[in-house]
Amino acid sequence: MIKIFIKSAFRNLWKTKGYSFLNIFGLAVGITAAALIFLWVEDHVTKNDHFPNKKDIYVVKSTQKYDGTTYVFESTPGPFAKAISDDIAGIKYATRLNWGDNLLLSLGDKAINQRGYYADPAFLDILSVEFLQGDRRSAFSELNNILLNESTAKRLFGNESALNKIIRVNNDESYTVSGVVKEFPINSNFKFDWIINFKKYELANPWLENWDSNGLITVVQLDPSASLSAVNATMLDFAKAKTNGEVTFYQNFLYPMNRWTLYNSFDNDGVEREGALKHIRLFSIIAWVVLLIACINFMNLATARSEKRAKEVGMRKVVGAKRYTLILQFLSEALISAAFAVILAVGLIHLSIGSFNSLLNTNLTVDLLEPAHLYFLGGILLTCGLLAGSYPAFYLSSFNPLKTLKGAKQKVGTAGFIRRGLVVLQYTASVLLVICTVIIYQQIQHTKNRDLGFERSQVINTSLQGNMAKHLDVIKDHLKATGHIEDVGVSDNNIMDIGSNASGFDWEGKDPKSHILISILKADDDFIPSLSMTLHDGRNFKPHFTGDSTSVIVNATLAKMMQADGMVTGQTLHWNNELHTIIGVVNDFMFNSVFSVNPEPLVIFPTNYEYGTLYIKTKAGVDLPETLSQIERIIKANNPEYPFEYRFLDETFNSKFTSVVRVQNLASIFAVLSIFISCLGLFGLASYSAEQRAKEISIRKILGASIGRLVGMLNKEFIVLVSLSCLIAFPLGWWFMHDWLGSYKYRIAISWTVFLLAACLAILIAVLTVSSHAWRAATANPTKTLKEQ
Repeated sequence: MIKIFIKSAFRNLWKTKGYSFLNIFGLAVGITAAALIFLWVEDHVTKNDHFPNKKDIYVVKSTQKYDGTTYVFESTPGPFAKAISDDIAGIKYATRLNWGDNLLLSLGDKAINQRGYYADPAFLDILSVEFLQGDRRSAFSELNNILLNESTAKRLFGNESALNKIIRVNNDESYTVSGVVKEFPINSNFKFDWIINFKKYELANPWLENWDSNGLITVVQLDPSASLSAVNATMLDFAKAKTNGEVTFYQNFLYPMNRWTLYNSFDNDGVEREGALKHIRLFSIIAWVVLLIACINFMNLATARSEKRAKEVGMRKVVGAKRYTLILQFLSEALISAAFAVILAVGLIHLSIGSFNSLLNTNLTVDLLEPAHLYFLGGILLTCGLLAGSYPAFYLSSFNPLKTLKGAKQKVGTAGFIRRGLVVLQYTASVLLVICTVIIYQQIQHTKNRDLGFERSQVINTSLQGNMAKHLDVIKDHLKATGHIEDVGVSDNNIMDIGSNASGFDWEGKDPKSHILISILKADDDFIPSLSMTLHDGRNFKPHFTGDSTSVIVNATLAKMMQADGMVTGQTLHWNNELHTIIGVVNDFMFNSVFSVNPEPLVIFPTNYEYGTLYIKTKAGVDLPETLSQIERIIKANNPEYPFEYRFLDETFNSKFTSVVRVQNLASIFAVLSIFISCLGLFGLASYSAEQRAKEISIRKILGASIGRLVGMLNKEFIVLVSLSCLIAFPLGWWFMHDWLGSYKYRIAISWTVFLLAACLAILIAVLTVSSHAWRAATANPTKTLKEQ
């Protein structure tokens, strides 16, 4: 019997090659889309799974409260790691990490900028770092030892052994390569090119001795038998206990590695909320929706061809076929079609995964020998085959054999309603994706195009490194002498990542109970002009800070906190036992979070730092390649040991939207795919409608109906269905995407815009899809059609 079913299935597939291809291709596209999303989901939910001790690894979080707002940071003081390791039972290892540094590694004439960590030896044990050369026990036996990962060692030494070789770091000191370690997979929170003993960093930063200076990452591994709640209870006020009550502004707790990716975000009241999990949930839903749309399309196309097989069903029943055998036959055909679709989908996945990886900046792979991937494809085959084939199978097998053989029409019953309902469902899902995509796009554009308080175009960033600080005045003069450069400014942190903040600022009239967290930036006198910022009041720093050593500039947000009219020039700020005179108020500019509505309070201190970011603002209309060449020549002349690396401030700004843009790109792709598959479904239903109404169309045409009138008649039903889909999708999309929207007024404006755009697009696509088939039906020879009916 199975052999007969298979032969019959292949015969019918071949007999209707066009519809069979649409069926199989539509299902394959749906499976491909779903599979790519689930690979992306798998990559996220398995992040850090390669660490054997993942379930026991934690990062120390710091909770701090300022004026009713709770901040959760990932920063701890220098003495913290050793103290908790010594004093708290259950902690197996604790390691300190800095936030990562770029160092110039040199060997002969080779010089490369690489990023890595200063870390305690316990780092190697906690993350089970695998040594390819060298030994874990002696890795940091000397202060000037350095570990390299495999690719960095290969870039410097080629295929030669790097062990015990000498390299130069920042053209300043010599380091011995004490080991070469295996790189972590790309879906890891820890990525490094080198590791240096933390003691080296500690010696260069005496502030690490203080319990009130939070500036490090502390990673902990607990004993498997340790109680997390007990450790957290002891750790909560640990700093307060160790300092005899002197340090009370923060409390600590352990945060597990298995939540770093999916959550790791906190509200203003310190309550954990979802991080990447909301994106994972969103796209998992999209994957199932696209797959469901593909299955609906399969059912509609199969049902649309039911009239062609009505006599076959009637004949089989007359000669004794049982209904269950017919059901099995049609389910077999559906499963075989699904099998072809899965095979085609595997090919499409391999063809598209490279582009998909480029889009998401990831490294997904498909391994058909991986049990999870095999189960997934097998599950999709059975699910799609049975789900997509069930309705046609039960519908076709229910035909009355005598009525069928006499040529009578079968009672539609709920079949027509179900088909139309399925079209509405799949088109609603497609329009919903279009709405979500456009909303995300408009929100990104709204954020990008609003007034940032500084000019980000025509500004080139480069790191202040090596001897650049010593020759900064010469570099600035030579750059401006080219005639291509307008201003050159410096700050200790990039404007998009001001990571320094503090409390304890006081001023006259401040509420003694008020505890405000204020961001801190250190910059020179050219910083404000180089970014075209404007001063609300007062003046800028004088060149070389003549008489401005204790002067500061505040932003408008802080000025309004100090005084309602924001006119605070001449007033003093008391901080760190020093008085600072406010000489100017700069208009608010966005920093750190590009999505924040209100800027944070900020103080700008004068400084000539030995490190930081150089902002080079070019004049309008300059030849950019030539200008970059001149900048490189000038900087290399004053800092020849370092390669010239730069980035446009526009790029830094746009990188802040990376995760949101990826969401938008994914939503766009799958919106297009879902509309494409839905159009196949509309095509199937249009085909079915044309077949059912062929006699009516012919009679109307004989009686004088025009082709346009007939096409409009056939389109009417589908326009109503698609319009209904738009009406359903609009409130769903508005509700579903409210987190992406800005102010209430902006929300209403873009919602109506998006609705009209999505509705017009959906109706236009539907009309074009249906009209192609309606035109063919309306232009058919009516005499021939009536003879065949």
